[in-house]
Amino acid sequence: MPESPPSGILRSWWPRLLVGAVLGVLLFAAESWLLLRSGVVGMDIPVDGPYAALMAAVRPVLPGLLLRIAAVYAVAGMVLAVAGTLLARAWGRGGVWATLGQGLLLFMLLAWDRAIARPALFDNLPALRSLLAWLVDHGEPWHPRAVLAAWLVAHAAVWVARTRQWRRAGWAGAALAGVAGLLVVGKGMAGRGAPAHPLVVVIGIDAFRPDRLKSQGGSGEVAPHVERLLEEATLFTRAYTPIAQTEPAWRSLLTARWPHETGVRYSLTSDSRMQLQRTFAESFSQAGWRTVFATDCSRFHAEGPASGFETRLQPPRGAVNFLLEKLRYRALGMFADHALGAAWLPEFIDNRALAGIHDPMGYAERLASRLVDEASQGPTLFAFHATAAHFPGDPVHPFYRRFVPASEPLERRLRMHFAPVSPGAKGGWNRAGAEALYDELIAQADAQVGTLLDALRRSGRYDDALILLLSDHGESFHADRADLAGATPVHGARLSDEENRILLAVKPPKGRGTAPALVDSLVRLVDVGPTLLELSGLPSLSDVDGVSLAPLLRGEDLGPLSLYAETGFTHVLPEVFDPGHWPGAPRSFDAYRIRPDGVVEMGPAAHARILQEKDVGAFDGQRWWVDRPQADGTVLRACQGDCEGLDALALEAWFDRVQGRTAAGGWRKVAGHVDDSGHPEPSGTLRAPKQLLRMRPGQRPGPAHPQPRGG
Repeated sequence: MPESPPSGILRSWWPRLLVGAVLGVLLFAAESWLLLRSGVVGMDIPVDGPYAALMAAVRPVLPGLLLRIAAVYAVAGMVLAVAGTLLARAWGRGGVWATLGQGLLLFMLLAWDRAIARPALFDNLPALRSLLAWLVDHGEPWHPRAVLAAWLVAHAAVWVARTRQWRRAGWAGAALAGVAGLLVVGKGMAGRGAPAHPLVVVIGIDAFRPDRLKSQGGSGEVAPHVERLLEEATLFTRAYTPIAQTEPAWRSLLTARWPHETGVRYSLTSDSRMQLQRTFAESFSQAGWRTVFATDCSRFHAEGPASGFETRLQPPRGAVNFLLEKLRYRALGMFADHALGAAWLPEFIDNRALAGIHDPMGYAERLASRLVDEASQGPTLFAFHATAAHFPGDPVHPFYRRFVPASEPLERRLRMHFAPVSPGAKGGWNRAGAEALYDELIAQADAQVGTLLDALRRSGRYDDALILLLSDHGESFHADRADLAGATPVHGARLSDEENRILLAVKPPKGRGTAPALVDSLVRLVDVGPTLLELSGLPSLSDVDGVSLAPLLRGEDLGPLSLYAETGFTHVLPEVFDPGHWPGAPRSFDAYRIRPDGVVEMGPAAHARILQEKDVGAFDGQRWWVDRPQADGTVLRACQGDCEGLDALALEAWFDRVQGRTAAGGWRKVAGHVDDSGHPEPSGTLRAPKQLLRMRPGQRPGPAHPQPRGG
């Protein structure tokens, strides 16, 4: 009689598992060796200065992290050994070489699949460049899966023929089909009958420019899921952020206050500088709601307890996260890009900063499941910040074929390329290519949003949910500067429509109803919290700068609003856009410091210079008043737009009041803190009194009409 495959497998089970685990660990060792050769800072390379503090924070967690990675490799090796043994036994060949051959073939099919799905996983391997380029242009996910299916069918046919147990095989197939059918039916019935607890969903898409929307002049092809939501929502066509950088923008969003009142005025702000103010999330939490914040990238935006969210799902903050980007263990992106891998190594699998390893669509599916589960347990506020469009974005299939022409260099198509934002800098791309890649990344974030919204629809919670969709800032591709065409896009460098105009839309429960589809009134990011609280029937925040937009959603008049705004802190020197601007702020790693717990934050010396470097302005939809510190110690107040008449003067007076000055020109401390040296330091926009130079359109710059600041 022919040998029974199960008995043959049992006799060789443990030795083959051991061999598989050893091979997996050897692969881990080989990748580690390659990482050491590439110069990963801090693993065995002596460092000084701030890097020493970075490594001091990282080293305690590194051994445990590497052990968990090695365990994934070992388990993956054992799984391939089992699969290889099963396939080899189907042919009646139980030798080690047959098993290794089958396992190697499965490994190659898996790599083939992942190279098509997420080519950034292999984009820096020169030996595979030509093959990867072909796959990016011509590969489809069904190609390796079809080969695998054919291979498995062939093995199954051989096994059935060898064992001559057609009937048993038929019954087994029928049983498997029945189980699969039950699973499908059960999945389709999931969520039915769940209690309709109040649900508020806030979705932020990083760097989304509203001009990508069809109603705002776009093609309508970039964000189809957002477009579908807008069919039932009210879109605010003139919404603006007070600061075009994620961390300070979200702090203003949560507190409904201007950045100079929150103390968070650039990315990686020291916790000691944050003003502890009530957030709208805290109000929801104290009212008995479940409050959840999630993001797939926390390098420059992580929410802590001060955010008011009880549950925060995000990659680790600080030094460890910066190290993770260097630990490009590619096999993690092949073996662990699923729910089990995310549970074991969330800092890798649910971390967008790790190109190719992170699967954005798998992450969105897991997050959507979490959203539905949270919503079924009680009143829920669920906020998600999607960061796909943020540097250094890496589009996945099928998005990397959407808008960037196939004729562009492969490295440009798979990741944002850093080129210094300076006139005539080498390595610049073209603006059309840079915007096309941006559109692909926005489309990828839109697909993540669609996954969440579709999950709500399947669970029956979409219609009764209050959904607010926003972006924290826009993105500038330097359209007004031909000499910067193709340079790295930036946000937070200038006060402008490109960088400060944002997406803002609200879908009330049961849809828009009779509310207007478009609202053209100027609104601000700081208005989001008061709006959500009023629409949810919760007490409003007190003494804040934002107002509720509920009247506009009802078709009523709210009265004119004005925006206070300021620049952030970017890699771009301000004198690139304003030759006479005060430079000053350092842009090296020395500007930062590493706390003992590994958190990276801006140092006190750099903090003071960043505040001195900032442009601050006011906008009412018709004109900008902007204060720009100059290299000669003066402050240039420039007006753009309609700068004559009472409305212009009223905006300028409002601008002065917001900055904390009385009408007589005195200074008022709006908010303060004590820095690490123990000296009180204002956290507002306060500068030492300087000469203020006013300039209107058509007026030549110069010291004409100098007036004291605040006059």
